[in-house]
Amino acid sequence: MNTDNNYAFPVVSTASNEEIKANYWKCLYTSADEKMLQYWVILPNRVKPAELTPQYLPEVGLTNLGRYVTDDAQPYMEVWAAYERCEWEMNPSDWLFNKLELMGEKVLNQRLITHPSGSGLFADVLTLKTHSSGDEVISRYTVQKDYNPQEGGGNYFLIKAACAARDYPALANDIYFTVVNWDLLHRSNLALAELLETVSLSAKNNSGFQVPESWQVKPLTETRLVVEHSFDGTNYGVINLCFFSQEMLFSAQDVFSISTKRFHDQEPAVTLKTEALATIPNEFNPSLGKTLWTCRGEMLSAEEEMRAVYQCYIFNVGKVWCYAELIGRHRNYRDYHYEANKRCLEIILSTFHIEMPKP
Repeated sequence: MNTDNNYAFPVVSTASNEEIKANYWKCLYTSADEKMLQYWVILPNRVKPAELTPQYLPEVGLTNLGRYVTDDAQPYMEVWAAYERCEWEMNPSDWLFNKLELMGEKVLNQRLITHPSGSGLFADVLTLKTHSSGDEVISRYTVQKDYNPQEGGGNYFLIKAACAARDYPALANDIYFTVVNWDLLHRSNLALAELLETVSLSAKNNSGFQVPESWQVKPLTETRLVVEHSFDGTNYGVINLCFFSQEMLFSAQDVFSISTKRFHDQEPAVTLKTEALATIPNEFNPSLGKTLWTCRGEMLSAEEEMRAVYQCYIFNVGKVWCYAELIGRHRNYRDYHYEANKRCLEIILSTFHIEMPKP
């Protein structure tokens, strides 16, 4: 993604090992009492610590850990590390984009990186923010995630390197090098915010999938499962899984039509508006085939005064069609239901497995 070509987005360092040794230093942040919050970061020599005492910032829901600034007359650069504890499993990238919207940052460029450990999608993002004074600031963010062994849930971290837009061409490489060279000093053994539980689809084999432990799974029929994120009687997200024989339905469009028929059969107060069904490359799970069918939309209920996100994926395994449907809350700054719902559906797809009977 690149919405403004005026700002470089380097993804490799042009500095030699000798230049790196001469121009950067390794900062060990140990000012937080909790070891789980301690980290290291590589900084340009002229960037020095300015604030090291953890401070909660209620306007953005983050705890500032360390702030570092230049100490000379050359172009000003600032580095900022912060974190938030969240109780649910989600992609660090989705958590970051939530924060960027809250902070009024305009995304100029981004990289999304799938972590090999299975802990989700991470992000490297370049942004522009115009302050009330008219000053324009360019920032680059990256994220980390770790289990919180004290309170449960996950610690979601960001690091930000920023400068005035007019100085960015001179500082782009320093900013890149800083945001990709940092990590936690004391990682836990769990790369997730929640443990995953296995849901079995058969008593005869290992067919099934996984969900975060805060989700509840209920079979409605032999061919339909409901996966819910409900607390104190309130549902914040639901994933429907429906299974069909390929001898009965012959195309993904047939599966989509049958699966969404229930919306159109209800009272007029409930409506479903969706895009057309489209194919996308399968980047979730090799066992689901080369392509998936998907569409997005919105479910509206006038009676309940509700607007919900709709997302579906359709795929076939062996002689079975599977329709996976998410209905949940839109993104907002007061909670992370949208992010948790999205992540749960992705975990189901990435771990979904059906063992075919042996001939």
